[in-house]
Amino acid sequence: MQKRSALLITLISILLVLSISTGVVAQTTVDVWHYFAPGTNALRWAASEWNESHEDVKIEHRYIPFADLKREVTKAITTNTVPDIIFVDNPDHAQYAAMGALADITEYVEEWGQADKYFEGPWNSTMYEGRNYGIPQNSNTIVLFYNKDMVEAAGLEGPPETWADFREYAEKLTSKEDNVRGFSMCIRKAEDGVFQFLPFLQMGGGDIYDLDAPEAAAGLKLLTDMYQNGWMTPESINFDQSSAMGAFASQNAAMTMTGPWDLGQLEDVEFNWDVALLPYKEDVGIRASALGGENYAIMKGADNVEEAWEFIKWTQRRDFVEQMYIEGGRLPSRSDVAEESNYWRDDPVQSKFLEQLEYAKARGPHPKWPQISNELQIAMQKALTGQAAPEEALEEAAENVESILE
Repeated sequence: MQKRSALLITLISILLVLSISTGVVAQTTVDVWHYFAPGTNALRWAASEWNESHEDVKIEHRYIPFADLKREVTKAITTNTVPDIIFVDNPDHAQYAAMGALADITEYVEEWGQADKYFEGPWNSTMYEGRNYGIPQNSNTIVLFYNKDMVEAAGLEGPPETWADFREYAEKLTSKEDNVRGFSMCIRKAEDGVFQFLPFLQMGGGDIYDLDAPEAAAGLKLLTDMYQNGWMTPESINFDQSSAMGAFASQNAAMTMTGPWDLGQLEDVEFNWDVALLPYKEDVGIRASALGGENYAIMKGADNVEEAWEFIKWTQRRDFVEQMYIEGGRLPSRSDVAEESNYWRDDPVQSKFLEQLEYAKARGPHPKWPQISNELQIAMQKALTGQAAPEEALEEAAENVESILE
């Protein structure tokens, strides 16, 4: 027994000497799960930069398609095999926090002292019951795109500012004979349809917790009127956001609403276009926009919480975060980056997105957001297709949302 122990000690000593002499360092692996498909650079670039400059901690990321991520996270929780970090679509953050899936990092955040450097909407999406469960990784929002040539040809000037302007532009820019509609948007029965509809609900003076109020129906009445009059692309009730941009890029729609992810479709178009803030309801005066983007979150029960937090914090450095946003084609969640960077400040399109981001609001945040969103989707479809008046559709949704929230 003594000989075996002595032999074991000798072997360990040899291994230690070899590791020191060869420069091998004991390494911790931080696992990150995300849904950024190959070709999306932000996370891959950040992980590569970290791994090149850190020997003791390695970032290993796993791509999981968006539709499968929740199922994989649930499976990991039940089998106690959670990753260290997950990327969370910001409307889902409260749901994960409420189910106890995320680590409460409030103390880490308070010690860090950087919370005031973020836009209010993105930061609020990481909060649940006054505690912090993540850090915004990137943000996005939507603006109005308009065909300047079509607008000028119709005798109109500049973009529509108010809802009254918007309705007038949609009508005058529609030429059914030429297969051109005044406006296209994603308003399908899916989360991205709600994403695009919510600004109209909010600009009318409504909110998701009072859907049967008169103010709540104003935005849906506007869109329903435009759709049923044929001033909106008929396929809008089935369009995703890129398809709506496709109608605009092919000049089958004079205006559309989408985000920076669709700018690539306009690279080779042969017409003049521009962007503007979403038009607002003139007698209410509220500006609003949809908030999209992802948050970092550390899983409760993760093996490497400290290392995971160090990586997240490292990615938020002022100089680094700007480059990460540029590499990933995303908008900054940090207001100081937005205000001080020439990349966004001096570009007329990017600067308009950032101006709109100031009015963007998180969806919810609420742990039952998916169920609430589904009720809105049903109401939207019923109103647009004429199955119910906008007021009736939202009154039914209000009753169902009330049951969900009980």
